[in-house]
Amino acid sequence: MTPIVSEEYKEKKRQEILQSAHACFAKKGFEASTVDEIVTHSGLSKGAIYNYFKSKDEIYLALMEGQTNESGKTFTKAIDERETALDKLNYLIEAYLLNDPNDEENKDHALVHFEFRLYSTRKPELKKALTERYKSFFVTLLAGIIQEGQTTGEFKKGIDPDMYADIFWAMVNGVTLQAAILENYRYKDILKEMQSMFVENLMV
Repeated sequence: MTPIVSEEYKEKKRQEILQSAHACFAKKGFEASTVDEIVTHSGLSKGAIYNYFKSKDEIYLALMEGQTNESGKTFTKAIDERETALDKLNYLIEAYLLNDPNDEENKDHALVHFEFRLYSTRKPELKKALTERYKSFFVTLLAGIIQEGQTTGEFKKGIDPDMYADIFWAMVNGVTLQAAILENYRYKDILKEMQSMFVENLMV
């Protein structure tokens, strides 16, 4: 008789696989890392890993989903605690100021993230999944804050919330990528200046 495995046990093993994969990706990069290395790091068999994930791509998507959910909970709670749309917007920028890619741990995470995004451009299904994730969480989050500011009279009525959300994330991703690949990049100074320019364009 096949033993009954609890959902709690399954989730524990799933998280062990994800943690091992994250460690391998951070050390060698996404494309250079292999499922065999994840197997070795996790101490599980390859068969056990494939019981949970069909591919390395699926493992990384699960990692991104977990990170997005975690960030979503943190951002939503912090945003709800702030009264004005401007306070909410400034909180998001300040959160990224604390996530300086010049710090080694943050740099590894940023490099793997951008590497996977470039890799996904050659895989239509992955590209579609990342696009949906970007629109459903990141654009929706920012556009909602901008729309709130327009309703309260803090922000200009005539601007397109979705377009300005795209501008915001292009700004954050761009400065993060520069800091990850360039030596001694003034990440915080540049992001603060971008913050001033972005907010100035929004304000009535």
